[in-house]
Amino acid sequence: MSGQDRSQEQELQTLAYSVRILRDYLSDLVSRETLVSRLIADHKAALEAIESLPSGDAEVPCMMPLGGGVSVPATVRGSSMYLVAIGAGVFMKKGRDETVAFLDRKLKELESALREVAEQRRRVEEELAKLEDRINAIYGAAGAGSARCSAS
Repeated sequence: MSGQDRSQEQELQTLAYSVRILRDYLSDLVSRETLVSRLIADHKAALEAIESLPSGDAEVPCMMPLGGGVSVPATVRGSSMYLVAIGAGVFMKKGRDETVAFLDRKLKELESALREVAEQRRRVEEELAKLEDRINAIYGAAGAGSARCSAS
């Protein structure tokens, strides 16, 4: 095995390792993108639910999920106060307008995070494509070199 062959083999091993690391990172980014997309949908659903509830004492029939695909009929009274989770199991009472503003702010933060993750994913995909092109070029050169050698 010549020095050039060893050098190409080392480069291929390095490239293969880099591809494996980037693919793992890409998988992580796709998972994050999925999670943030679900959180966005959840926040939008919460906004829609608040907007559909009456602001006074009127009652609205609904279904309360218990889990396992089981729900129970319930009645929700309109409310001017909402309990908003602010983290670590802590809730704050907020008025309707404050709650909507809070959800709007969170929604904008999540949409910004989604754009950032999508941009990171795009950059990783581009880098992966470059690495794969380089690997293919090395294999192509090695195949052409061995074909030349066998023709001599």
